[in-house]
Amino acid sequence: MRSFLTTLLIGSFLIAGHTAALQAQATVAGKITDSKTGKPLRGVNVFLSGTTTGTATNSAGKYKLDRIPPGGYRLVISIIGYGKTVKNIIVGSREIRRIDLKLKPVVYEMPEIFVGNLGKKWKKNLKHFRDYFIGETKWADSVKILNPEVLRFDKNWWGRFTAETLAPLKIENRALGYKITYYMKEFHHGGTRTRWDGDPLFTEMSSADSVQAAYWRRNRRQAFYGSLRHFLLSVLQDRLKKEGFITYRIEQGVYGYSPHNKSRITANQLIKKSDKDYTYPMNFFGRLEIIYTKDDEDWEYLRWAYALQRGPAGAQTSYLELNEHPITVDVNGEILEPYGATQFGYFSFQRLAELTPEEYRPVGFKQRSELEQQK
Repeated sequence: MRSFLTTLLIGSFLIAGHTAALQAQATVAGKITDSKTGKPLRGVNVFLSGTTTGTATNSAGKYKLDRIPPGGYRLVISIIGYGKTVKNIIVGSREIRRIDLKLKPVVYEMPEIFVGNLGKKWKKNLKHFRDYFIGETKWADSVKILNPEVLRFDKNWWGRFTAETLAPLKIENRALGYKITYYMKEFHHGGTRTRWDGDPLFTEMSSADSVQAAYWRRNRRQAFYGSLRHFLLSVLQDRLKKEGFITYRIEQGVYGYSPHNKSRITANQLIKKSDKDYTYPMNFFGRLEIIYTKDDEDWEYLRWAYALQRGPAGAQTSYLELNEHPITVDVNGEILEPYGATQFGYFSFQRLAELTPEEYRPVGFKQRSELEQQK
């Protein structure tokens, strides 16, 4: 989830699971140099946003990212003195892609990061930021921002709330067993709507014992199933019913969306054939109602949503609206357009605390290529 847009709708090992498309991995490699001097740059951070795939350039300015499942990615390049560069790429099965980059030096004053008492107002805003960004689920208290002093907030009297960072956020998710370095691009909250865009790099934490390993394995599995990524993968695989999803399209009338004005919609009606490898156009009009029948709502969700509007008992109900027509979904279940869709309901309740790396799959979850081989 590199970008996120949500509205509160009131009313690879065994422990981690397996990565996607192991049999068809790609490689991205290249060299990073100074655009003025031509000299190689050492220690440049190079990673694929939203994944565990990252490295740093060596003394010759070279980097190599391998074991990459086919799909669409943001290639992020970052080093102090040169700012951050982001390049959108799509890599194919077994492709070896060379990407050389020349970085322009950036002259700017380093902002002072005050590590003392930032005041009651800042601490209050930090609490709001945690609720909006990390979430209020049962795992939220297990997520720690290790360097909150890099955060700066602006809250206007009419309720608009923004945040920016003076350096990447260092985050530990002790419920899922990940360290996250988050390069935040923007963060806005107003009314009931929250949106942000950024580039996270995941690193798996080392478990202290088998009990902790099993705890992380169980939580990661629970975070994946019923998520937006799980839903989009189920659409791509035409396995909505088997994976536990029921979908309806709700038409907008004169008085808004009515639960009485909806009809069932299938995966084939949502995703169309594409002339591009590894990406697919997804399109619908109105609002998509998504009911996940294999798990029920947490009590935290009922409190968060004020329990004024609930879906069917024993299920999780989410909604999706498109801000662009169509949006692009890659083979890994990622929406490639920033802010391409708005999430409502249970999807919008699940925020950073439930976020797993893009390539994570629970053990036993079959990829599209594996399903095709079985036919």
